[in-house]
Amino acid sequence: MKLQWVLPAPAYAHYVCYPEFLGHYSEFPQHAERRSEGMLNSYNLHLVFGGSGYVFQEGERIPMGKGSGFLYPRGAYQQYGSDPSQPWEVRWVHFNTAISLPLLEEVDKSRGYFFTFDLNAGLASRFEEMYRLSAAYETRSEPRLSAVIYEILVTLLQNSEPLHGSVPLEIRHSIRRTADLIHQECERPWTLESMSRLAGYSSYHFLRLFRSIMGKTPNRYLSDCRLARAKLLLVSTELPVEQIALLTGFHQSSYFIKVFKLAEGLPPSQYRRSFSS
Repeated sequence: MKLQWVLPAPAYAHYVCYPEFLGHYSEFPQHAERRSEGMLNSYNLHLVFGGSGYVFQEGERIPMGKGSGFLYPRGAYQQYGSDPSQPWEVRWVHFNTAISLPLLEEVDKSRGYFFTFDLNAGLASRFEEMYRLSAAYETRSEPRLSAVIYEILVTLLQNSEPLHGSVPLEIRHSIRRTADLIHQECERPWTLESMSRLAGYSSYHFLRLFRSIMGKTPNRYLSDCRLARAKLLLVSTELPVEQIALLTGFHQSSYFIKVFKLAEGLPPSQYRRSFSS
């Protein structure tokens, strides 16, 4: 199977990112590309969902199997292809972006990102949506096409790991599951030790992993979750500030008011007056 679509340049020139050329190949053993430096002026993303293939990077042949992928920056030398005896099933897209994005910044520095990704992260369904929109292209589909590409990049940022990375995907999932539970039960008297035990790591190891994966310390994440819940209660209920403090894990209303004012620039009572309908 060899499916591919080429999209016209979008009518709106300022999308965060936008696909240009995309496709889905399987049982296509002839698939092989070799592009000289500067030949392709767009980002090139390939995700392998079955079979096997390869990429060449700095003279090294890197095997690519199910659950692996690669992302080339604009203008990079590229050499990759399917294994003729076990053709890969690959979903791919060439795209451009008008702004700097975290994942792409790293790709631009390294001249290529070679990674494993979580097959259960919903990436296949997002590609399928792009295929449907491309096959029946209409100008009104442009915003959604742009949004789907952005969703794919953010999903990869959270659910991929360099081939030689130091944090396996299962550890990333463990930390994110812990973060989700902390968010759901942010009113509990969490400590670094209790959060670490929940995740199954020592406090030192948990702190390092959480900060690396979530971009903030566990205590900062907990505080952000509590403040988000407090803001919702302030604008959607008439509960006293003291009770809201207790319901969101702040056992002293004076400390809650201090933390809230530091984060939002105004005390809870003024926030309520400003944003409640």
